[in-house]
Amino acid sequence: MSGGFSLGFLTRVYQPRFDAKVYRETLELFRVAEELGFDSGWVAQHHFASEQGRLPSPLVLLSAIAQRTRRIRLGTAIIVLPQEPPLRLAEDAAVLDLLADGRVELGLGAGFDPDTFSAFGLNPEQRHGRYEDHLQRVHDALGNAALNDQGLQLRPAARGLGQRLWEATSRVEQVAARGNGLIMAPNPHLPIEAGVELVQRYRQGWRSDHLTAPRVVRVQAVFPEGGDDTALRQDIQAYVRRQQAIGVLDASLGGDLGAVLARLGVLHGSSTQIVEGLRRGPQLGVHDQLVVQVQTTSTPLREAIRALEILRQHIAPALGWRPGVAINRPLVEPVQA
Repeated sequence: MSGGFSLGFLTRVYQPRFDAKVYRETLELFRVAEELGFDSGWVAQHHFASEQGRLPSPLVLLSAIAQRTRRIRLGTAIIVLPQEPPLRLAEDAAVLDLLADGRVELGLGAGFDPDTFSAFGLNPEQRHGRYEDHLQRVHDALGNAALNDQGLQLRPAARGLGQRLWEATSRVEQVAARGNGLIMAPNPHLPIEAGVELVQRYRQGWRSDHLTAPRVVRVQAVFPEGGDDTALRQDIQAYVRRQQAIGVLDASLGGDLGAVLARLGVLHGSSTQIVEGLRRGPQLGVHDQLVVQVQTTSTPLREAIRALEILRQHIAPALGWRPGVAINRPLVEPVQA
């Protein structure tokens, strides 16, 4: 893993129950992360509290965060695009980007949870086709294309946001052909080397006529030692049972905590052990980001902040990251001709 990358964090806005506290604590986590020098913060969308995530409307929460921060980039990882009206999503994202002074990074994916698709009256087997249709519509809107025969265009115009689209998918050649960024995370069905190969395929598929450079967000769950291992074990076991119930993980996954974490690609241990684990993954450069997830369902805010402090002070610098990104500098910059 090379240096020069940007450092971010991902929160799934976990909480044992729904109340305003979870959103207030997420606001505080972003504020602290900005003070620590993190370059970006990302939120995940979860409908109907699937996987204990409490955020169905990420752009609403990011609007509040935008008013309490000045520098940190604001990302979605991810919005489940097949379940969204694409033009309404583009409109909301454009308004948010204005409020945030151009700091939005719009991450999209096809989703996988069959229960949420059925609640929306959708067939999960058709999600990839809907994703492609909706993505084209979003791309056209953010690119200021005419949206009907009368030539209506997105208003407010999304200046530059179309060049800050990210996709979470294994179909990396399509992502590269579209000129979008790639969001990737460990695949529990594949060895860690598969992630390296995935990123290589993405970079090789990049077209020279794109206006930006290829860019990768590497999402990695990281839990420095010193936290509550009992809560971590219980949360991971509950997560595994849920994934097994919906067919995402096979029923044979079990064993001790270390074996389960290794299978899921989660790094847990000393700072030195985590640095070694991160070095085994895809190489990251100046256009890329390491985005860490430091929370499970039961993680209190103080523990999440402690983990971010360790990442900032001991782990990321050992990999070549340095704080000090200029205010509002885009993580995706146009390629010079």
